[in-house]
Amino acid sequence: MESNDPGAWRQLLRTEEVADASDEAGELFRRSFGHDIPDYPRHFVLRYTPPGKATGRVVAYVHQLPYREVFLCGGMCVDERSYRTLPHWLYRQVRDEGGLATIVTRDSMGLLGDSPASFGHVGEPRARAADLRTGFVDTGHEHLMVYWRKPLDEREKRRLIDLVVAHGPF
Repeated sequence: MESNDPGAWRQLLRTEEVADASDEAGELFRRSFGHDIPDYPRHFVLRYTPPGKATGRVVAYVHQLPYREVFLCGGMCVDERSYRTLPHWLYRQVRDEGGLATIVTRDSMGLLGDSPASFGHVGEPRARAADLRTGFVDTGHEHLMVYWRKPLDEREKRRLIDLVVAHGPF
């Protein structure tokens, strides 16, 4: 399958929410972070399903922890080896979308319902770059970024940032 359609990648890569990601993304998470995947909700996996395959394999993961009226985004990880298995046309389209981490994180934002924001505690440079490509912005607090999911006035933004700062690193 060769495609010049810039949206063709969506036929092979899909993000879905799963109740328990330990079986599908547990090994990837352990390789990335050195411990088991969290058991709290919400889990999102990006699945690559090549043509002719009934089931795909997880190539990226992120979780979104509900916290009051916002989400705390974390655990973003990618199976870097999977890039080598993508056909060239698909690799180019994934790159043009910002990469697998950006795709799974951006897609997860669209599945969160009515929450006004999702926050990330980001220290690793590649994760920060993926978050910036997703649409996160800095908050003025070290390592704390936010993805505004709806328009808010500055006072409400500050209130939500202060709420997450009071929570501490996550």
